[in-house]
Amino acid sequence: MRILIAGAGIAGLAAALALARKGHSVQVIEQAAALEEVGAGLQLGPNAMRVLDALGIGEKVAAAGQSPAAITLRDGRSAREILKVPLGEAAKRRWGAAYVTLHRADLVAILAEALERAQPGALHLGVTLTDIDNRADGVAIATASGETLAAELLIGADGIRSVVREVLFGPDTPRFTGHVAWRALVRIDPADPAAPPPGVGAWLGARRHAVTYRIRPDLVNLVAVTEQSDWRDEGWNLPGDADRLRADFAGWKVLAPLLARVETPLRWALFDRKPMRAWHDNRALLIGDACHPMLPFLAQGAAMGIEDGYALAELLPLEGEIEPALARFFALRQPRTARIQAMARSNGVDFHEGNPLATLAMRLPLGRAASARPDAVMARWDWLYGGGPIGIRSGILA
Repeated sequence: MRILIAGAGIAGLAAALALARKGHSVQVIEQAAALEEVGAGLQLGPNAMRVLDALGIGEKVAAAGQSPAAITLRDGRSAREILKVPLGEAAKRRWGAAYVTLHRADLVAILAEALERAQPGALHLGVTLTDIDNRADGVAIATASGETLAAELLIGADGIRSVVREVLFGPDTPRFTGHVAWRALVRIDPADPAAPPPGVGAWLGARRHAVTYRIRPDLVNLVAVTEQSDWRDEGWNLPGDADRLRADFAGWKVLAPLLARVETPLRWALFDRKPMRAWHDNRALLIGDACHPMLPFLAQGAAMGIEDGYALAELLPLEGEIEPALARFFALRQPRTARIQAMARSNGVDFHEGNPLATLAMRLPLGRAASARPDAVMARWDWLYGGGPIGIRSGILA
C-alpha cells in the first residue's frame, strides 16, 4: 500500500519504520530542511522500549541513553524522599524492557537511520504540505513546490499544530492550563556532589515542580514548571530569563547548583486539548500529538506516538479495504491515550498541591507503601508500562 506520512518527528518516523517493515511503500514528508530535533531530553517507559525492541532498534536506543535505577519523588525544599518507583532491572523483570532517558535528537537520528535501511529514500525533507484532496478511494496532497503526491492513505503525524488535523476537522481552541514550563540542558561533572541525584527526580512544591534526569553521563535534562497567567505563547522554543527561573525556585537547595549553571533556558506555556471523537476521515488518519497531545506530567507523549505507529502497522492490511482497520485502530488506541491524557492532567494538579495538610495526607501513605512493598507501588503502573499494542504487551497483561 502506498502511504504518505506528514511529519518526521518521533511518531511519524516510528510509524514509517513499522509500516515499511510490514511491506508498505512509505513516503515521509517534512517541511524542515534538516532533522534538527529540538535539544531536549525525553523519557521512554518500558511500554515504548518494547515497541522499539520489536522494531529492531531497542538496543541502539538504550545504548544512546541512560537507564535510571528509579523514579524518586522528593520535596523540593527539603529534598526529603516521598516515593520511589524502582526501575532498572526491576522494570525489565516486571514490564519486559528497560526505562530509558535520552536526547530527543538521538532517538530521531536512530529512527531515521533505521527507516533508510528499511526503505531507502523514504524520507523527503524541505517539503511543505499545502492542500489535501481526501476521498473515499484515495488521497492526494499538494506541496509548496507544486508537486502532487497520491496514496491510499495519508497519516498526519505533524504534531500539536497539525495541518492535517485542521483540514480534516477544522481549527480547535486549546485551553491554557495556567502552567508554564522551563526547559534546559545542563552540563555536569558526574562526580560532583552538587549534581542532582541520578535517576529520574521529581521535585514537588506549592504551585511548582521540577524534573531532572540524565540523558548522557554528563548532561542533565531539566524541566521546571510554575503556575502563572501572564504567559500565553504556545511555542516550544521561546527564550526565557535564567534569573527568573532561579527566582521561581529559590530555596530549593539541592537544585540550586544545577539552576546556577543554566544560561539560556527555554519556556513554553502548556495548553490542554480534550480527547478527540475521531482520528480519521476517508483516507486520512492522525497519530501522535496531532490527535492526542498530552501534558508532560506523565512523560508519555513520545511513547504514545511510538505505540501508535506500531499498532497501525499491525492492523493495516497490505491491500484491500482499510476503513475497518482505521476504525479498529481508533477503538483500541483512543481509550488508552485518553486515560493517559487525563492522568497527566491530574498529575499537574497533584504535583502542585499547596495545602500542607492535604500534601501530607497524600504523600505519607504512598511513601510507607513504597518502603514496605516496592512491588505494590510498581503494580500501580502495570496498566501503563505493561500495556501497549497487541502482540507486545508485557507478560503481566498478556
